[in-house]
Amino acid sequence: MSETLTIKDAKAIIENQIEELAKRNKEPEWVTKLRYKGLEAFETAPYSDPVLPNLLDFIAKAEEVPISEIRSLEDLPPEMKALLDRLGISEVEQKYIAGLAVQSDTGVIYNEFLKQWEKKGLIMTSMEEAVKRFPIVKEHFMKLFSPGENKLTAYHTAVWNGGVFLYVKEGLKVPFPLHLFFLIQESSLAQAPHIVILAEKNSEVHLIEGCTSPVLVKHSLHLDMTEAYLHEGASVKLSVLQNWPEYVHTRPMTRAKIGKNAQFINTTVGLGSGKSNIANPKYWVDEGGYVELNGILLGQKDFYVDLGGEMYLQGKGARGINASKAVIMDESTVITRGIIHAQAPKTKGHISCDALLMSDKAKMETYPGLVSRVDDAELSHEAAIGKIKEEELFYLMSRGLSEEEATQLIVRGFLEPLLKDIPMEFVVEIRKIIELAVSGGM
Repeated sequence: MSETLTIKDAKAIIENQIEELAKRNKEPEWVTKLRYKGLEAFETAPYSDPVLPNLLDFIAKAEEVPISEIRSLEDLPPEMKALLDRLGISEVEQKYIAGLAVQSDTGVIYNEFLKQWEKKGLIMTSMEEAVKRFPIVKEHFMKLFSPGENKLTAYHTAVWNGGVFLYVKEGLKVPFPLHLFFLIQESSLAQAPHIVILAEKNSEVHLIEGCTSPVLVKHSLHLDMTEAYLHEGASVKLSVLQNWPEYVHTRPMTRAKIGKNAQFINTTVGLGSGKSNIANPKYWVDEGGYVELNGILLGQKDFYVDLGGEMYLQGKGARGINASKAVIMDESTVITRGIIHAQAPKTKGHISCDALLMSDKAKMETYPGLVSRVDDAELSHEAAIGKIKEEELFYLMSRGLSEEEATQLIVRGFLEPLLKDIPMEFVVEIRKIIELAVSGGM
């Protein structure tokens, strides 16, 4: 799309997309009305992005997707199957045979699910299907966001495409992780999936998101929005594994309401050389609730990462941890921001940031924020930025390792403490990617 496109022209294009999406999805009237609210907000909503100055370069196409023709991973297009094989997804599916949804570009084209689990109270279905089948979706869809917050939220509201609805009924503890994978195969495309997670009282679930794309894709945008609602005593783990190639921009937006004594652990692993990754999640934590935000980053080439996060400890005894570890190579820039608001008695919060600089041109910035409105809150932060110590390399090399092997071992040991909630088959793949990056093989 031309960089000289006017807002008026953009609104006309977005309106056409809304009409195409409404027609294709046969969506309820309330969904289409909400899309138009996003369109109305788009013109005046604020926008500021240091590495993505022109949002209008990315258009979400309302293309037809042959859902009914895809019955197994073997039915996927060869290039997509190759990508999943490279990530080890086929092995994951064979091991868990539970829930796996694959979204290519703007539509969910593969969704495998055991029906007996739906009968037990576990629902995982495409968002287009969910808004038609389940009235409860309307009660939670776009309730943690406002279309007019900025142009990204307005644009997403107008043209969201794909995503899933995940529901876990009261007391159900899902014994295996569910999987959702996003693939971008087309250039100049905005993939804007919407995810709603609803965990009822005392339920447990783990959702793993994988994100990747062929290296040939240029200048595409992944603009996902996740809303999580945890009722009393619920436990939700959300693990996001990103391995985007260069020139893919990502703007994930995650927000969660964590009920009394509930627990939400959100772990993001960024391993690719994607052009930029900017996020600003928000969490509201009730009495006795707990939120943990983990970021594991491997910055390569001119990767630009800006990870934020705001926690509102609004219930007595609420707790929150914001931890990040980054290995920064080449000319990459990593920025971490974290703000913890203590708004109730006996709340506890901690922010930590550790970084290894692997190049003289690598850059790290950290901006912690601690805000307390009560006198008995316990808030703290720590940060450590440096390079691999020569004595560590010397010690390992004296034990027979080459310098490259010693460096790989140190980097792995530095990152792995935050990978505790990632299944081992993914940790193995993450180790391989780290080894390739450190050895210059990527």
